[in-house]
Order: sequence, then C-alpha cells, then structure tokens
Amino acid sequence: MEKLRSLITIVLISFGIGYSATPPCINPISTVDWSFFADTLEFKGVCSCATETGIKVGVKLQLAEPIAFIEVPDKAWDFLCFGSTRSKYSIQNKDGSNQGKYGSKTNMHYIKYPVFGVLNITFDNLCTTHDTEFDILPTGLSEINPLLWDDELSVMTQPWKLLFANPLAQTLCLADCITSSIMPASNVNFGETVRNNLFWCAGCWGTIMPDTTTTNGKESIVESAVKAVRLIDQMHETLQLKLYKEVPTLSWAAVFSNWGQPTDVACVPKFFPIIVKSQYWLNLAYPVAWDAVPIGDFPPKWAWFKKYPTKEENIFAVWRIRTCCLGFQFP
Repeated sequence: MEKLRSLITIVLISFGIGYSATPPCINPISTVDWSFFADTLEFKGVCSCATETGIKVGVKLQLAEPIAFIEVPDKAWDFLCFGSTRSKYSIQNKDGSNQGKYGSKTNMHYIKYPVFGVLNITFDNLCTTHDTEFDILPTGLSEINPLLWDDELSVMTQPWKLLFANPLAQTLCLADCITSSIMPASNVNFGETVRNNLFWCAGCWGTIMPDTTTTNGKESIVESAVKAVRLIDQMHETLQLKLYKEVPTLSWAAVFSNWGQPTDVACVPKFFPIIVKSQYWLNLAYPVAWDAVPIGDFPPKWAWFKKYPTKEENIFAVWRIRTCCLGFQFP
C-alpha cells in the first residue's frame, strides 16, 4: 500500500504540476503559527500505560502539533503547497470557482506534512508524531475522491447527514459560533462540550455536512476553511484520522459507534467516526500567514483583508491537539 501511494504521488507531481522558485509550504518557518505550540502546553494529571516490556508511568501532557496542510486551489491539479502551476498535461474538467451566483465549487487537497519531522525537530519525550516525510493522500484529493466532489453521491452514501439539514439543527449552530468566537488560544478546552456535541456545525463558518467541496461562496477564505473542516470530518469517518485528545463529553458517540471511549487516548490513539472540533485548530498559511484559530471562529477576527484581489486560493496549516503520557518506562 505504501509503495502504491508513493507511486501515485510521483505520478501526480510529474504530470500535474510545475514548480515555482519559492513553494509556500516548504517554508513552514513563516507559514506556521509557532506561538500556538507554546500556548497549548499543559499538564493534565498522572498517567500509566501498559507497554510490550512493562509499564510507563508519568504525567499527562497536552500539546499541539502541525500535521498537515489543506489547500483550496482555483484550478484542478494545481498544487499550491509546492508553489506550483498546473501543467498542460493536467486534466482540466474539474476546475471550479470560489465566487458565483449558485455557490462555490472548488477543489481541495490534504497534504500530510508533519512539520516537526520535516524540520528534523525531535520531541521523543513529548510524544509528537515521528513521521519525517510529507505525503499527498489520494483520498484527500477532490479530483480523485468522488465523495468530495459529487454532491449527489455524497448524499447517497451518507443519507443520515440529511437529518441535520433543517432549521432547528442550523439554529443550534449559533451556540457553536458564540463559543468558538470567545475561546482563547491559551485554553483549547474551553466550551468543548458545546462544540463537540454540535458536530454538524462549523461555528460561524456554516455547516460541516455534507462533506463536499460545495459551499455558499460568499467569502473565499471562510468557504475554504469550511471545506478544510469537511475534509477532516470525512477522513475521520473513513478511518484515516485518529482521536488523540481526551474528550469525555463524546462518550455517547463512542457507545453508538462501538469504537471505544474517547477518554483513553493518552497511551494509544483511537479511530473515531466523527470530527472532534476541539482537537483541531487551523492557521491561514497562504496568501497571508495568520494566527491559529478554533474551528468556527468569528471571521472578521481572522479572515478579513487577508486575500489578494485577483485570487481566491488559500492554504491552511492543520494543528492537532493531543494528550500523551510523558514519563518513564519500568522496568
């Protein structure tokens, strides 16, 4: 599987893009909000984990790590993260527009990019991800994944999400909007009961469901942020992303889905079938680098006056909050 993924990545890079001199995502020093890492460090009590050779005893540590970039380009097969322009050999029948009378339809790409590993920054004792290579995930490309591009197919395969397409469900999103807008970066656990249980909402940005690239198209940066959240949600639903943050308020979802309790992830992360919004923050990395914000934050605080007049292309760095057991191995 890894060899197949690498081959697909090479083919995409070879035939889909052409590189420019200064790729924005290859320069994470200036595109990632490093202050957010310091803001999230917090000790959460004692812990113990069973290992193959004994037991690990220590303290629970909460921290944030940048794990990926999500880009929303104007043109299909245009990989902004690598400073690219689409080559003449690319398939062009899925171009979209972020502005339009009938809404927005663009592409989006999930690029696995463990910044700590790429920069060769090791945090063995801090439990951060030890990956050292980026990867273009085929399932995270809307040009390939029909569930991201085709609205009708998405509804057919996820009919239960129609339950939230009603005025009452949308009105409840106001609580998510308010909670997301007043939470400080120094307290990433603020209001997580409200935010996580309203899992179909994206706060002040709109609604997460359905998980496609179609949105209202009123403000390109906000619409791009909604698409990024939808992509994360679908990757959770298809078991491509795991739960790393302890969230006791979602025990009902664990029972319903039979995936185990979301409070026991400090030792071993678990798959979880819906997005846990308190686990993820986004920071705008292109066209203007900005602070990390919670999902659904009030747009005037972070999205206004951040785009070029003639472009609607955006890239977000994805931060993941995690809880881990920092300690010593016995024996």
